[in-house]
This record gives sequence, structure tokens and C-alpha cells, in this order.
Amino acid sequence: MKTRRYSDRERIAGRRDIRKLFVVVSEGVTEKIYLDDLAADKRYNHPSVHVETILPADSSPDHVLASLSEYNSKYELGDNDELWLVIDRDRWEVPMLSRVTQVAFQKSFYVADSKPAFELWLLFHHRSLNDYTCEELTELEANEKSGTRTRLELELISILGSYSKSNLKTSCYLPNVDAAIANARASDISASDRWLNQIGSRVYRLVESIINSST
Repeated sequence: MKTRRYSDRERIAGRRDIRKLFVVVSEGVTEKIYLDDLAADKRYNHPSVHVETILPADSSPDHVLASLSEYNSKYELGDNDELWLVIDRDRWEVPMLSRVTQVAFQKSFYVADSKPAFELWLLFHHRSLNDYTCEELTELEANEKSGTRTRLELELISILGSYSKSNLKTSCYLPNVDAAIANARASDISASDRWLNQIGSRVYRLVESIINSST
């Protein structure tokens, strides 16, 4: 494995015993909170596995990809390391999605997309798609706003009593991560496609990789 140089990242600098590094660029703070707490959870925390979640200054598709490309070029990463894009489909037009996922594929980056949004991954901790009627699924996939809340946010509030994007209570989700993985995988009916064309979330692939690397 190549020698890594993390001199200007204080959190990693003193941890040269890391055998696997996950670099994740996400569009929002909710994803970062979730992944940081997952990596810190005593069930999955491993001293030689590190998850570095990055929020780009701009959440546009180009900037998300550029942030990951910059990290990849700046550091000598090992063959075992994984670089991920975590994105919401409802913010990406198909031509942009096609171009960005093609670049990601060429650079050996992984893409964990959610259609329509990351909140669906959170919902999978408590519900499967089979719990909803076709009409309800259409509403969830459209994820339109009612006031300041999206349909998925309202669904989480109805189940949990509250929901905050900037102050996510991961204790409401992490105990059910195995159910979330199962529900998300069951919804991924076109797993070989480069991106989701139906309601679903491939965040399960990233979460599974983190968990499997930590056991």
C-alpha cells in the first residue's frame, strides 16, 4: 500500500495505522452527521478504519465531484481506500447525472444516490416501500414541499415526532441500520444501473462497506 500523506488534516495526521480510509463528499450536513455518528458508533468503530466526510463549499454537482477529485489528487490514497459521492437525485438533472457518474466511474469513485433525497435512506430505518400504497409512493418520490417541509420530512416527523436536517438525532436511526440496509437493497430493483431510476437509496452500499470494513 502506498504511504499516505495527511499533513494538513489534523484529524488524520496522527493515525498512520489506518488500513482503510473512506472519503465521502456529501451535499448536506444531514449526511455528514449521520456518517460521522455511524463511524463513531461503538458497534462499528474500528481504530484502523477512518471515515472522512467533506462538505463542499457549493453543493452543485460539479463542485461535489470537484471536491472529491481534489482530495484524490492531493493525497496518496491506498488501493484499499474508497472515495464516495453521496447525492440526492432530486437536485440533479439527468444530463448532469450522466456526465458526473461517468467521470466518477472513470476515476473509480463510488456513487451513493438517493431518489429523491437522503431522507428516504433515513425512512428505511423505520419503514419499507411495501408499507406504502402506490399513491403514497408517488408522493414520496415527488417529495414536494408543504410549507417548509418536504413530503419525506413530514413522513419522518409523523413516525418520530420531530426531524431536523441540521441537528439529526442519529439515535433514532442507527439502532435500525440493519433494517435500513435490507429495505434499501430490496428497493434497488435495477442494481446494475449506474444511477437510480426509481424511488430508492444506494446509501446502503456505503454503509455496508463501512460496517464490513470495521468488523
